[in-house]
Amino acid sequence: MKVILSALLAATLTQPVTGATAVAADELKDAEAVLAYIKAHPDDVALVTEGIRHNAGRAAPVASAIKLIHLAAYADAVRAGKISPKERVPVSRWNAYHLPGTDGGAHEAALKRLKPGRTVTLDQLVSAMIEESDNAAADLLRDRLGPAKLNKIAKTRVSTFNGEMLRAFAGCRLPADTCLKNYVARGRQITPKMPPFRRQAEWADTVTRVRPDVLHGVLTRLRKNPVASRHLEWPMRQPGADPNKLVIGTKGGLLPGVVSEAMYTVRPGTKPRHTVLALRRLPERTWFSGVQSYAHQQFIVKLATDPAFEAKVRAALR
Repeated sequence: MKVILSALLAATLTQPVTGATAVAADELKDAEAVLAYIKAHPDDVALVTEGIRHNAGRAAPVASAIKLIHLAAYADAVRAGKISPKERVPVSRWNAYHLPGTDGGAHEAALKRLKPGRTVTLDQLVSAMIEESDNAAADLLRDRLGPAKLNKIAKTRVSTFNGEMLRAFAGCRLPADTCLKNYVARGRQITPKMPPFRRQAEWADTVTRVRPDVLHGVLTRLRKNPVASRHLEWPMRQPGADPNKLVIGTKGGLLPGVVSEAMYTVRPGTKPRHTVLALRRLPERTWFSGVQSYAHQQFIVKLATDPAFEAKVRAALR
């Protein structure tokens, strides 16, 4: 499964840290290490899955895992016939939402994969939002669908990714929506100068908050929706994936100090499992080790497939 899951590095709203030199901290090297961290830092962890509800109702920063809300609003609009997946969007407009140097290269990676001409379809934008975790695609989709639609699903206000970045790190003192609206209208990309990890982590702990139990409910619903599940199950199109053994649908998120994953797993002969894991206030070294290892994804898969490990997780959270 590591071959499949290793591609799931969801874009962070900052450039990757390349030389973590903080004081010694727990490293998230594998599923057992994640369990040990959860046990040692229960207040900074949310875990919601079948039979486990730890900090389920406490709003937490989930980074790009919040894009499940965007996907749900999109799937609902398609089902209601309010939008068409084939709707064409100018690439120039998509690019206008992009804030270079802030998404870990997600936007550029999406353009490389899609190889668009002058336009892309709305469904291709959604794929960029889920697969590469492109923030520009998410913000454009939010504007297209209307923020109120997302807010209703999330049961809280879903802000704009790049508008918040413009406020925090590019000197805009207006509301985030206005910052982004003005940025898109100007049509001139800027590259914010990012502060050190600690400052970014302080900011990351304040944005994109949602109740993990709400996100769990949305994930459960999306597994049954053919429009949404087709996007979430993109890892199954990667080399080595075997849907006869395990089907995975997932959306993760990374911000400095924050690691999140919303994943469903389906094994033949067993009930589907839907899991939301959110870690916050991670020290730099701990966070960076998790970015490298994808141990949080390994943790979720092991929780879903190893009854003995599930029992250990339950015991740790009693």
